[in-house]
Amino acid sequence: MPHPVLHVCDKFGVSGSSIHGVSRLFAWWFPRYDRARYVPHLAGLKNEDEATRALRAEGVPARMLGRSAFDPRLIGDIGREIQRTRARILHVHGYAASNFGRIAARLARIPLVLHEHFADPKMPGYQKAPDLFLRDLTAQAIAVSQSTADFLIRDRFVPEDRVSVVFNGAPLDQFAPRPRDEGYALRAELGMPMDARVITTIGRLNAQKGHETLIAAAAFVVARVPGVRFLIVGDGDLLGSLKTQTHELGVSEAFVFAGHRKDVPEILAATDVLCISSNYEGTPLVLFEAMAAGKAIVSTAVDGCREVIHDQRTGLLVPPKDHEKLGAALAGVFADPSLKVRLEAGAQQASKRYDISECMRAMQQIYDDLLLRP
Repeated sequence: MPHPVLHVCDKFGVSGSSIHGVSRLFAWWFPRYDRARYVPHLAGLKNEDEATRALRAEGVPARMLGRSAFDPRLIGDIGREIQRTRARILHVHGYAASNFGRIAARLARIPLVLHEHFADPKMPGYQKAPDLFLRDLTAQAIAVSQSTADFLIRDRFVPEDRVSVVFNGAPLDQFAPRPRDEGYALRAELGMPMDARVITTIGRLNAQKGHETLIAAAAFVVARVPGVRFLIVGDGDLLGSLKTQTHELGVSEAFVFAGHRKDVPEILAATDVLCISSNYEGTPLVLFEAMAAGKAIVSTAVDGCREVIHDQRTGLLVPPKDHEKLGAALAGVFADPSLKVRLEAGAQQASKRYDISECMRAMQQIYDDLLLRP
């Protein structure tokens, strides 16, 4: 008889953005559970929104509890979801879900898995107290990188022997290299020349992702790479200010803001270099997608990115918030065709370690171990 697992998540989208990485993980995880062992369920703390509807369209039914992140009634709400689903394990994502979920799990006498998706440099000060008080109610924690594990131990007080590192991944078959023709079709749709040299970034338009650094680097790249285009995929609150920045720096003609898109494999087919300009990260899903697609990657050396990318072998690493070094690295890939080919081949070879099936295997092994504990 398979064991029900209840996932509880603070939110499925970020302000101004259609959906975020954790939601995409749910869409990948749920159909890949070993249904002979585990049946997953999902609940969100807040009201239904666009991200919730997007998840349902992906075949992941999410029940919304309609509460604020500080409403203690969530303890009872989560408890009732545990009863309704007959959950044997509670798997939480986010501060509020972990705060109220740990209490609900203890009352229900089931183990709780706390999943941390990045080392939060802006962790609210008030979170220290519940994390310290509830530390012993965390049966197991999952961190998406070693830097995230360090954050859990140092800042969230999770006992070190209860923290496991499980890297994210991507469905490698879904993101396998596509024919160039598919890339040309998308270039035409977005009004980019067929012979353009396309640098793409994919992610929410917010402060974390460091788009300001990429735009600042663009002036250097435009002056050195003929026909370069910067394809910005994603939506968010900074859209207006980022467009303004491109005009102020005189590079607006080199930028295409494509908004939120679901056709990431086709986007990657139209891409020459994938850029991650983030100020902090866990392990962004686009990193694994681009590796699977065999793309040259230039990334800031932040958190999980520096753990996955081997500099000069599977990508190039530059310091965060350094537009000069970012611009030099991007231009350097186009200046040295042999470097570009080497990075593409290295990324695709390394991607084999990060298939989403490996993430699922490791998570379900953690569940197995928890259910065997006395």
